[in-house]
Amino acid sequence: MTIEEAINLLDNLVTKQTGKPLSRLQQAIINGVLQSWTYKEIEQNDPRARGYSVHFLGRGVGYKLWQQLTEVLRQEGIIGQEEKVVAARLWDCIMRASQQGKQTATRPDPMLEKLMRMRYRITEHFVSTEYSDTYLAEDEQLPDRPLCLVKRLKSQSERTSYLFDRETRILYSLGQHDRIPELLARFEEDGYFYLVYQFIEGQPLSEELIEGQPWEEHQVIALLQDILEVLVFVHKKDIIHRDLHPQNLIRRTSDNKIVLIDFGSVKEISNWQNSTCQTKSRGGTQQDYIPPEQAIGSPKLCSDIYAIGIIGIQALTGMKPKKFRVDNVGNLIWKQYAQVSPEFAKVLDQMVLYAFPQRYQSATEALQAIQNI
Repeated sequence: MTIEEAINLLDNLVTKQTGKPLSRLQQAIINGVLQSWTYKEIEQNDPRARGYSVHFLGRGVGYKLWQQLTEVLRQEGIIGQEEKVVAARLWDCIMRASQQGKQTATRPDPMLEKLMRMRYRITEHFVSTEYSDTYLAEDEQLPDRPLCLVKRLKSQSERTSYLFDRETRILYSLGQHDRIPELLARFEEDGYFYLVYQFIEGQPLSEELIEGQPWEEHQVIALLQDILEVLVFVHKKDIIHRDLHPQNLIRRTSDNKIVLIDFGSVKEISNWQNSTCQTKSRGGTQQDYIPPEQAIGSPKLCSDIYAIGIIGIQALTGMKPKKFRVDNVGNLIWKQYAQVSPEFAKVLDQMVLYAFPQRYQSATEALQAIQNI
């Protein structure tokens, strides 16, 4: 069976059960999974997925697709009531549906279906970065087998070991917070470092910030307040996130609250100030949200405030941050593109000042300014 035939088979089953065919994005994800692609590779290689964020493809479309296919195949009697359709078992489900005994797939990822620590069953390759691969997994020791994320660092080099220890130490020091994914486990196995996180069902903020569709002022104020409420907790622990951008802010499905994810770039202030080796690092993956002091390797708490201010201006104007010009001292020129009150404009301006000593110095200060409007 070819991949095209497999997609057609699933499409027919879904149409029969729901009356609606698979969407183009759903077909793109099935096509990629059957070729053992990550969501990043799906976004890069399939024209139907191009332009969508990796987080949206995985957390939004992919997650709901597996739920839909599970229900359809259960209704058809192809899988049992206790079984689920996941990426790792997709070919098997398709073969059972077609009643053909031999699958013709590319070599599967050896991690798929692997059971880690006698508990975490790997079901899907979620995303790859320079330093890690992240997989979706089921926790087989808990009722209903809840989903979690398993991050595998790619090597055991000194740099990788440092990243592993730093991230786990900081997440452990943060403790538990309702809007920060919980670190569930850390371990070493087969020469790799692993971190296991709580999975947050939802979509990244980047899917809500649509170019050419500005938000109302009250919506932006509510968004910034939501983000800052979480960041107050982080800043009180003397931790700088350093990678605040729309893809690392997840709108949780259950209550529409913003959840802050990906602490791989965080930095403790005490360690940063005491370090004798301050490498120049932009400390994140989205340059439009990075202030000048962080770009030269000297992040502050107010560096996170800058990033949140940029997000607010982006929402208010409906424009990508890179489209804004700056004045002769480096401050953004943006107000003529927005319908904004003088009070809120003043707050946003102070959040994104080029000179970091003049910004709000922590999330607590910025949140108070927002609440005073």
